[in-house]
Amino acid sequence: MDKSRCSVKPGRKQQVFSSPEELARKLRAARYAVDPVKLEILYLASRMHRPVLVEGPPGCGKTELAYAVASAAGAVLERVQCYVGIGEEKLIGKFDEGLQRLFLKTEGNRGFAKWSEIRDRLHSFDFFAEGPLLRALRYQDRPCVLLVDEIDKVDYSIEALLLEILSAWQITVPMLGTIQACRKPFVVLTSNEERRLGDPLRRRCFYLRFEYPSIEAERDILALRTTECCPRRSAQIAGLAHALRAWNMEKPPSIAEMLDVAEALGILGVEEISHEQQDLWLPLLAKTDVDCRRLRLRAGFEMLVADSKHYRDQLLRAAAERSSAPELGP
Repeated sequence: MDKSRCSVKPGRKQQVFSSPEELARKLRAARYAVDPVKLEILYLASRMHRPVLVEGPPGCGKTELAYAVASAAGAVLERVQCYVGIGEEKLIGKFDEGLQRLFLKTEGNRGFAKWSEIRDRLHSFDFFAEGPLLRALRYQDRPCVLLVDEIDKVDYSIEALLLEILSAWQITVPMLGTIQACRKPFVVLTSNEERRLGDPLRRRCFYLRFEYPSIEAERDILALRTTECCPRRSAQIAGLAHALRAWNMEKPPSIAEMLDVAEALGILGVEEISHEQQDLWLPLLAKTDVDCRRLRLRAGFEMLVADSKHYRDQLLRAAAERSSAPELGP
């Protein structure tokens, strides 16, 4: 199918989620936990076709949000991984000059009465290698989630490039013209706050602030994302994550790294983390030499493990009290 010909009216609103409850159910099926307020914002963004700007420290679940929404919506995901120096061609695409030359050599004199016809054919989608921004606008048979990851790494010129897409749901490409969205993608922009993003970009977005989860929330995430993590084990891992992030580490552990710890415990058949296995766990938890040396000093890791067990016991007691509390009648 030629995606250049939209079978739906450009820009037509097509709702993916019928209610916040449906979105919550599908996100949970995608093994992603989100609080009720953020859930409402995501639902409104999907219905109103507004981009979502998610800011927060690295490893707190910003990128995973886009993947979870794509899974929940049955959508294809187009990802722009930003980096310093990324250019428009990487984002939008470019003409394949080699293919154009081959066409001129083999087909240029066949069936074309005028040079203008050859030129128009050369500057069509047949010879254009599309980048993720353009592809995201041209899906017609499936919804699309466009993830612009770590947008704080690019300069203001790339922000300006995005404004046309986020405002008019179209993009202008030299020699191709203005391409309108066949159906509007759900857009997630993430930032680790390496620099402040411009106000024109912010104005077009709904804003979400992500932080590292609370102990209770991280325990729930571990239970949702791991199949063999018992409540006792997930409670200790969540407690250890909380203790490590309070340690003022050079590189605090992300949620994904704590999921690795949970998986490693399952593989090893170990029920809890102990300080005697410090050399085993540090490579999973401390990712800089400075952090490794600090955790080895003055029984640092031993204290963190003790704190994790303390948090674990608190969580388990609270859960036991909730389960034994009598239900109030109507």
